[in-house]
Amino acid sequence: MMIKLCFQAFLLLFSLAIAAQEEMSQEEQNLGAAENLASLLRDMQTLSAEVNVLTLDQDGREIQESESRLIMQKPDHFSWETISPYPELMVTDGNRIWRFEYDLEQITIEPFSDDVGRTPVLLLNGNADDIAETYFVAAAATDSGSRQRFILTPRVTDSLFTRLSLTFANNLLEEMQFEDSLGQKTSLSFANLEINRDIDASVFTVELSDDMEIIDNTGEL
Repeated sequence: MMIKLCFQAFLLLFSLAIAAQEEMSQEEQNLGAAENLASLLRDMQTLSAEVNVLTLDQDGREIQESESRLIMQKPDHFSWETISPYPELMVTDGNRIWRFEYDLEQITIEPFSDDVGRTPVLLLNGNADDIAETYFVAAAATDSGSRQRFILTPRVTDSLFTRLSLTFANNLLEEMQFEDSLGQKTSLSFANLEINRDIDASVFTVELSDDMEIIDNTGEL
């Protein structure tokens, strides 16, 4: 009986050791993939691109397609302008976000959050530690040697997305995809990508107009 118990205990310890080794191996793979992803983004100080945004429901039916323009400057300056079908502009200077809804003649001001779990576009900042701390990262196989794809799964359950992916072609960002808990998928396809060009600081500044309703959720105005 004692031998049997010892044998079972040994098997348990052995299985735990294997599990720990596999977990360590997976974590090492995660860190390696996160570093590879970060290396593609690290030298990118500014980015501008035309972005096609396609949103599908859980059954693959198209919900909406839009055309936008993204301008980004590290570490936390962004301008996202939706051109069609409904003109809208979101701008942040790293402290506040201004959202212009032209059809409603309304501006909403919110505090800026640098949480990459809730603001995935901040992944473009390329910090390997932040990426690895927020997501499990895996490198996915592609059908072309010039393409690299990374699959990101949030480490926490309260993330806005359950799965993200970034695809690069010839080391340039080609596509980002997001999937939420309801199975809705959003794909961002980048075109006319420009890296590290000079960007006028006025792109990230805002002049409030008296003609528009201002909703301030920062408590600063």
